[in-house]
Order: sequence, then structure tokens, then C-alpha cells
Amino acid sequence: MKKVIIFLLFFVTGLNTWAQRPSGKGGRPPGQRPKIGTVTGKVIDADAKQPLEFVTVALYSMRDSSFITGASTDVQGRFKITEVPVGKMFAKVTFIGFEENNSAPFTIKPDNKEQFLGNLILSPSAKSLDEVTVTAERDAMEIGIDRKTFNIGQDLTTVGGSMTDALKNIPSIDVDSEGTLSLRGSSNVTIFIDGKPSNLTSSSDADILDQIPASSIERVEVITNPSAKYDPEGTSGIINIVLKKDRKGGVNGNASVTVGNNNKYNASIGVNARISKVNVFANYSGRYQDRYADKTQTQNNFNDQGDFTDYNQQFTHREDNRQSHMLKTGFDFDINDYNNIYFSALFNTGERTKDENLDIHYLLPDDTQIERINRINKTASDDKNQEYNFGYRKTFVNPKQTLDISGQYSDGTRTTDGNYNEYQYVNGTIGSSPILEQRNTNPTNSKIYLGQIDYVQPIGDNGTLETGWKTTGRDIQSDFYSESLAGNGNWTPDDSLNNNFNYQEQIHAFYVMYRHEFGKWGIQGGLRAEQAYTTSHLEDNAVTEEQKVDNNYFALYPTLHIAYKFQEARELSLGYSRRVNRPRGRMLNPFPDYANPQSLRQGNPYLKPEFIDAIEATYQHGWDKVTLTGSLYYRYTHDAMQRVQSARPDGVMVMTWDNVESSQSYGAEAIASYNMTDWWKFSGSANVYNLLISGSSGDLDLSNQAWAMTGKVTSSTNLTKTLSLQVSGRLSSQRATAQGYIAPMGGVDVAVSQKLFKGKGTLQARVTDVFNTYKFNVYSEGIGFNSDMTYDWESRVGYLTFSYRFGKSGNKPRKKGKSGGKPSGGGMDMME
Repeated sequence: MKKVIIFLLFFVTGLNTWAQRPSGKGGRPPGQRPKIGTVTGKVIDADAKQPLEFVTVALYSMRDSSFITGASTDVQGRFKITEVPVGKMFAKVTFIGFEENNSAPFTIKPDNKEQFLGNLILSPSAKSLDEVTVTAERDAMEIGIDRKTFNIGQDLTTVGGSMTDALKNIPSIDVDSEGTLSLRGSSNVTIFIDGKPSNLTSSSDADILDQIPASSIERVEVITNPSAKYDPEGTSGIINIVLKKDRKGGVNGNASVTVGNNNKYNASIGVNARISKVNVFANYSGRYQDRYADKTQTQNNFNDQGDFTDYNQQFTHREDNRQSHMLKTGFDFDINDYNNIYFSALFNTGERTKDENLDIHYLLPDDTQIERINRINKTASDDKNQEYNFGYRKTFVNPKQTLDISGQYSDGTRTTDGNYNEYQYVNGTIGSSPILEQRNTNPTNSKIYLGQIDYVQPIGDNGTLETGWKTTGRDIQSDFYSESLAGNGNWTPDDSLNNNFNYQEQIHAFYVMYRHEFGKWGIQGGLRAEQAYTTSHLEDNAVTEEQKVDNNYFALYPTLHIAYKFQEARELSLGYSRRVNRPRGRMLNPFPDYANPQSLRQGNPYLKPEFIDAIEATYQHGWDKVTLTGSLYYRYTHDAMQRVQSARPDGVMVMTWDNVESSQSYGAEAIASYNMTDWWKFSGSANVYNLLISGSSGDLDLSNQAWAMTGKVTSSTNLTKTLSLQVSGRLSSQRATAQGYIAPMGGVDVAVSQKLFKGKGTLQARVTDVFNTYKFNVYSEGIGFNSDMTYDWESRVGYLTFSYRFGKSGNKPRKKGKSGGKPSGGGMDMME
């Protein structure tokens, strides 16, 4: 049966190629018969009354029953066959487990070029089995004209992990010790959830990604050169995380539970019900984790003459507890064959407590200790997010013609409370009473709202015009209140610290895009126009004058993509886009974070957005067992935003942001997969690039240049029919920063999976960072200082996960092929 299914998948794919060839009696060219016709329709399951996907629809001549052309149905059961020659014919509809059905005869002629066949009904075969499971593994990576799509469901090393764990194994993406994502060496990347901005990813702290389980992700799209349809936010591109939403008929679901060493737990359950025209789904996940981390830092200080004056050493141990709950639910309703409405709601709550012991030694060059301070930091944060998405989608007889109207509202709050006690050592003994007792609270509210209209109009058989409007608004309010215990035993407000920071943003955008396929060529060009209004507003209790900064600007963002398909599995594409990275939140708030009195962080309200021009060429070549994808890319960033560190006269480090003249990055990326045998597969990626930073901040020269490399490799082995083993490794070479470098780092993960209960259950075990080598070390230097910091977190962790699928689909099984659910209509994939 497996061989038959594989053959049929290749057969359906072959129809698309064959459909482009002239045909006639005996396969000879029809000569004078022009290919002017278009045939459309929809295939319906007679019992379930639901559309059927991946059904083969073939046209045959009434004269001699010779094959003419054909296609397959999409997820809504629709098909469209173009370039149909003149003549009398009928449609034959076939699908595994169903009786064959033929349409009534019809004729294509110059005055009747379009034929709509209506609903073609398929009845289950009397010889079909009660339940047949047909599976075909999707490619781990799929290539589109402007993106790479990674189906993470096959990655065993992410089972039971978080979204951060899933992103670590994807080519081009790196995650540092603080959870900050970078794409091809740049941290200026935009993260979307289901194609839209979200409060889940708008926080200045990237640890929100660690609250979302990897099991909730369907796929990850890496869009390094997005089309004009997408927001131009993020200079290195977009990482779009698509969450799961099942559309299978009947009632079905899955549940899983994960246990990790040192108090790590994760549980999730998802249920989907599709009855007639309504699809309802709900997914819940909960996480609880205890982690620890150690950080050491040495800072050397110098005077104006460059003489070494003193240094300090910081030793930090942190106990970190995180727990979260996430619920996503929604529905979509097919009003009729051409109109659909949908709604979804996402609720997320998270709590995090950090107990931190910070020990600071102040010393002279001869190692004589000047002072020693011990600081106990206890912070607790509480997150609440709610997000609502709704929309209306209309399709037409031509399935390529669509109208989408959608909206989103997202509201997130984070309240962080901190308590800080500082002790001083005297003669090597810590004091019994603190010299400083301080507490603060920092409630932050973030709102996002957007509305958009997208319309797609086919032009001819191979052209498509797309246009749309989008309005996005953000409103971030952050209040900081601190007080200290005075000598009289009363708590007194710290007026020099207390402040209120507000940030508002409105962006209005209009885009137009055209794409066309002709022969082996495909072209997609677009232009996006945006008007942005931004305002940052600081009310500081220490000064009488408020600080308000407006930055309004209009910008155009052109895009162009060209693709050429040499033959099957061989394609070359070239893309250009202009993008922007806008500063927000902590990058703009000028008030320092005093959690560590020796190392302060503050924003820059005058920070300008950075603009980038990016060019990329990609070539994909496939052989029988090997697929290779290579890319060359170049990025030029104007007014590049960079982290800037400086030392005050008292030795306190201050980290902020500033614009430098420019930065450039060029490199090559290769992604390969090798099916050594039917049971052993390899995949790997490597990215080699050069980063050049040019410019200064005040008197500080921030120019730097260096080559860097990142690499990832995965070996997947089916030890038996039900037992699988996967080993993954990743490595980053030394990388340049504006003021120094990040040292090499790497690690190895191992996972094993055993299927149970006839494939419905799975038991999986995995160990992250088996050799405990994944550590983060960064060296930086500037005017009056140099610093060396090492961050060592709990990276070697063992997990055990059990998952189970339950329920039964109301529809008959559908074939799943490499197309990932798209109709195999031939031509290049000009993905939206």
C-alpha cells in the first residue's frame, strides 16, 4: 500500500507537468486546437458533505477517450484547470477509497471558454476499509520564492520543549543566553504569530517565547526577503510562527505530558471538532520550570591617560522559576462555498520569580580589595495577555481570486515587583544589617490593534494582481515607582528614580503587488507605502520638564523577486527588498534599570529607525537522495542601531542604544539533506558571513569587522518501524559586535522516540546539551574600560514525554504530500 501511495503522489505531481504539454490523439500535438479554456468545480464527500482535498480531476476527450490535462483539488475541494484545448470532453474524478465519478460532457469553444462543473460528488467505495491511514512524510524544509518553511514536527529534540527550543534548531536562527533571537547574525528581526504582530512577542524580554510549548507550533517560516504584502519591520527579516489549528472532520485531538529533571513539567491538550460547515478548536498548555544560572564578569577601568586604575569582579547566582498557561480557541464557519468567517482568541498568563545573589569585589591593580558588596535581588513578574483575531474571507469561481478582511486586538500587561537588600563586608565579614533596602514596582501595559483588507485579482491565466491596506497601532505605558527604607524606619519615595514612560505608534500602509508566470520564469514585484507616527513621552519626577519626542516619517518599500525553474527540483531565485527596524520600549526609555548598580541599562529617546536594502540569490538542486539549497546575500543598513557600553567616572557601566553610520553584512548559506538509506537521514546547514560596522557614538569609535560562521547538523535514524533516534548539533564561531566579540559556543542534543498503541501513542526521551558545553561569553571594550563576561545556565536537561492522539475523523483519510496542502497546479510556487 505504501508503494502504491507513493506512486500515486508522483502520478498526481506528474499530471501538473503533463498538463502543460499539448495533447491529442495518441499524444500527438492537436495542431490548430488552441488552449483557451478554463474548467473549475468542487469535489464533495457524499457522506460527510465535506470538501475533499488532493482529489485527482482529469479531462478526457469524448472522441477517443484520450487524456487531455488535469489537476488536483485544494483544501476547500476546489480545482481549476487552465489552458484547456478546444473540443468536447468530460471530467473523471478519482480518489482512493471512493467510487470513480464522471461529469456530464461539455465543450470548450471560442465563444464558451469557461466551464464551471459545480459540485462533483464522490461516494465511498463499497470495498473500502473501515479506516485506512495513509501517511507520507512532509519535507522538513519547503522553499518558496520569498521564504523557507520548516515543519518542526519531525524534530524529536524539540518534543516537550518550548518555542525557544524549536527555534534553536532552525537554520539561519540563533538564540543567545537571554533568549534573544538573531537571523543570520542580526538581532533586528521581527517575530510574528500566525502572520501578525502579537503582545506575546512585543515584550522587551524575549523570555515570553519560553512560555509557549513547541508542541503548539505547526511550522516556522523564515522570510529573509518578504514581499510588499508583509510589514517591512525587522531589518534581517521575519520569523513567522504558525500555531496549530486542525481542520479534520469529526472530533479528534491530542494530549501530551512532559517531565524534566530538576522540577520541569509541561502538559498540553488540543481538541478539534468539525461538524458540517463549522470547525471549532481549542488548545491548552501549561508549563512549570525551575532553572539556575551563574554569571561571572571582570571589568577593568582606565584613566584618561590609559593607565590601569582599578577593577571589579562580579559573581552572580540566580534561581529562576517560571510557570505559564496558554489557551487558544476559535472557530471558522463556511457560510457557503465562497464565504467564510473566522474568530480566534488567545489567553496567556505567566509568572516568573528570580532570586539572585550578586557579589561584587572592588580591587586595585595589585589585587588589594577596596570594597566588597553583596546584593540580594528578588523579583517577581506577572504576565497577562489576551489576543483576538477575526475576519471574513470570500473566494470566487476562480479560486485564485480572494478578498480578505481581518482585524486584531491584543492587550498585554506585565507587573514586575522587586526587593533589593545590599550588604557591605567589613574586614572580610558580611554585615548583619543591610546598608540599603529598596523595593519597586513596574506595571507595563501594551496594546496592539490592526485592521487590514487584502484583495487578489487574477489577470489572465498566469498573472495575479494583489493590493491591500493595513493600519496598525501600538500603545505602551510603563510606570516605575521605587522607595527606600530611611533611617527612621519609614519607606521614602525615590524621586530621582520614579518615572512614567509612554510610547504611541500608528502606521498606515498601502501596497500593490503583481506576479506572473511565463514558461519557466516567475516574477513578483511590489511597492509598499507607509506613513508612520511615533511619540515617546517621559515624565520624570526628578525634573520639572517633561521629555517628549515625536518622529513622523513617510517611506517607500519596493520588493522584487525573480525565479527560474530549470527542471524538477532545480530552481534559481533572486530577491530584493527594502526594510525598516523601529526602536520601541526599553530601547527608547531613557530611565536606567537599577537591578545591578554596577551595570545599568537605559534607552535613548532620540534613537532613529534603521533602514536596510537586502539582496539575496537562492539556488535549489535536488537529486535522488540529496537536496541542496544555497544562498548568497548582502545587507546594507543605514543609521544602524547598536548597543553602546560606556563607563562613568565612578566605574559604573552604562549600556544604551545609538545610531551609527551604517553596517554591512554579506555571506553564503547552504542547507542540505541526504537520505543515506530508507531509514537514515542527514540534514545540515552552514552560514558564513562578514559583518562590517562603520560609525561612532560621541567620542567612541564603533567600527568593527570580522568573519563568522554558524552550523547545524541533524542525524535521524529509524532503528525499527516504531523506534527512532535523532542527534542534533550546533556550533557558532566567534562573532563580532560593535565593541568586541562573542566567543564560540556549541552543543549536542539527543532524542529517542518509541511509537505505542498502533501509532496513536508516542514515548519520547531527550537530553539537551549532552556534554554541557553551551556557554555564553562576550568581551567588550570602550573608553575607559574593558569587560569579560561569561554566562553559564542550566543547559543540560533530560526530558521524558508521552503523547497520545484520540478521536476519529468524520471524513475519509486524505493523502498528505510534499505540497503541504496546496493544489498541485503546476508552475513555480509564488507563495504569498
